[in-house]
Amino acid sequence: MERILVTGAGGIGGVNFVRALRASKEEFFIAGTDFNKYYLQFPALDVRINSPRHSDPNFIKLVNEIVEKNKISFVHPSPTSEAQVISQNKKSINAKTLLPEPEVISQDKLVVQKKLAENNISVAKTKTIGSSSDIDEAFGSFGKGSVWVRAKKGAGGNLSLLCDNVEEAKHWINLWVEKKKASFDDFMLQQYLSGKNLAWDSFWYEGKLVASFTRERIEYPFKHISPSGITGTPTVSKITVDKEADKLGEKAIRAVDKKPHGNYAVDLKGDSANKFYVTEVDSGKFHTTTPLWGYISTKILKQEKEKNLPYLYTMLGLGKITHAPTLGNNIYPDGTYLLRHIDCGDWIWREDGSKEQIL
Repeated sequence: MERILVTGAGGIGGVNFVRALRASKEEFFIAGTDFNKYYLQFPALDVRINSPRHSDPNFIKLVNEIVEKNKISFVHPSPTSEAQVISQNKKSINAKTLLPEPEVISQDKLVVQKKLAENNISVAKTKTIGSSSDIDEAFGSFGKGSVWVRAKKGAGGNLSLLCDNVEEAKHWINLWVEKKKASFDDFMLQQYLSGKNLAWDSFWYEGKLVASFTRERIEYPFKHISPSGITGTPTVSKITVDKEADKLGEKAIRAVDKKPHGNYAVDLKGDSANKFYVTEVDSGKFHTTTPLWGYISTKILKQEKEKNLPYLYTMLGLGKITHAPTLGNNIYPDGTYLLRHIDCGDWIWREDGSKEQIL
C-alpha cells in the first residue's frame, strides 16, 4: 500500500485529489492536513491532522512529524501557498515530491506577464500602482472602456472588480487600503477582455509535456453576490478542443519555466473577436477541478488509468511508474459539460440532453 500525505486536503482541490486516487484500483494510505478542522472532515482520509497555516514556523515541522510517524513516501501539497513552502523545504522532508522550483511557484502575476511579453506571447495590457495618485494615470492609459482591478497574487478573483471609470477604481482600491486588508502595491489594473474564459490544465515531467486539456468556464457560483462576478472555481464548465489554446498554453509554460516539472495551469481570455490572451499562469498546482476530471475519467468515461492525472502524477512521484507517457493534448472528450453546485451534486451533461450524476 502506497502511503502519501495531502496538505490542504480539506479544500476543494484537496478533496478532489483524494477522490481521484480513491477511484483508481491502487490501494493508498492517505494522511491529510488542513488548518480548517471542519473542512478536514470532507476528504476520505485514513488520518486527519489539523495543521497550522503554511506561514506558521511549525508547519514544516509538523509535515516532517507526519511523514515519520505514518511512513509517508510522497507529499502532495494542494494549494499554491503550501506548494511553495514545501518546495522551499523539500530537501529537509524525508519523502518524495513532484514540484517545480520554489521561485517558479512564487512568481506574481506581473512578473509572469513580463516574461510572457518578452517571449512574444499575447498578454492583457497591465499597469501597476504605488499610491492613490497613480490610479488616474494607470486607468487613463487604457483609453475608453472598462478595466479589471485585481490582485497581483491569489486566486478566486482576489480583490477584483470590473470598473467602468477611474472613480470606481479609486473607491474600490482605497476601501481595501483603508481597511488595511491590502496595500496599493497589491493591486494591478488589467485590460478587460469580453470573450471566452478558458483554462488550460497540464502535467509535465522533467521538461516534457505529458498531458493537457482545455475547459471553458461558463458560470461561477453565487456570481450575483460577488462584485466581480467571479468566485473562483466554476459551477458550469465545458471541455473544449482549441488548437490555439494548446499552442499558447504550452508556450506560456515554457516561458515561465525552462524545464517544467509538475502541474501547471494557464488562464486564457478572449477579446471581442476571441483572439486569446494569457492572463495568468499557475505553477505547481492543479486547478480545483483537474483532479475531479481525473475521477470522472476513471469512474464515468472509463478511460485508460493514466488519464486520471492525480493517479499518474502520484505514481510517477513515487517512482512506481518510471517513464512518463505522452498522452498529448485534449485527453477528455470535446463538448462534455461539468455541472456542480453546493447541495446539488456534480453532473456530466451533454448538449444532446444526456446526463450522468458523478457525486
